[in-house]
Amino acid sequence: MAVKESSKKPEATNTQAAEGEARDYEMVIVLKPAATDLDNEKAVENLKKMIEDFGGTIKQIEPWGKKKLAYPIAHMNDGFYVLARFNLNPGKTGEMENKLRFNEQVIRHLLVMDES
Repeated sequence: MAVKESSKKPEATNTQAAEGEARDYEMVIVLKPAATDLDNEKAVENLKKMIEDFGGTIKQIEPWGKKKLAYPIAHMNDGFYVLARFNLNPGKTGEMENKLRFNEQVIRHLLVMDES
């Protein structure tokens, strides 16, 4: 009796999809307002280093400055906004977002794929 071979192709696993091509992302981060401009610059440098540590290539980092929040978050009324555009492997985004969640300087962040 012959064994019939399956004609189905194996589906890509999550690890294979995670190792795919790097994609363009855009992220807005709201940081705790620092006491000095030097502290804000240091926070932006830490953000750049974090993206590079995850294997990302930075296209643009644009500090928007200190702005009033739409509503108080953790008893804060102001935040320091930063826009970051970068290229990153999709498998690294979840790990990077976890690191941002546990960063005490980050009030909020939003990461989206840049379709432009």
